[in-house]
Amino acid sequence: MIEAERRLLANALLDFSNQRFVLISESCIPLFNFSTVYSYLMNSTKSYVMAYDQASSVGRGRYRIKMSPTIKLREWRKGSQWFEMDRNLALEVISDRTYYPVFGKYCNGSCYADEHYICTNQSYYINAN
Repeated sequence: MIEAERRLLANALLDFSNQRFVLISESCIPLFNFSTVYSYLMNSTKSYVMAYDQASSVGRGRYRIKMSPTIKLREWRKGSQWFEMDRNLALEVISDRTYYPVFGKYCNGSCYADEHYICTNQSYYINAN
């Protein structure tokens, strides 16, 4: 799933007119009509990536110790697989050569990489800056 997300972002980045990137599902029904949501997102200066530390089995319980030392438990985040991000953040996601291989190797079974990869990866960038 995260490979598909990264490929979608990479292909969308090829068009330089694309400045905002949104991934939602059919179950994410907006409260406003398309033009209102589009205008809000296009005029936003923020990216929306849900990321939180959840101490339960569906949060920290999905962490794999083999991910250490690259990904430490204190950096592990849970979030929605749906996101909205600007061009700079999309470039960071597809340029990642640190977290992506670790997720590919160790996040399987009940790990659900699409609920952890982008928010754990971006947690690193947010904490580093």
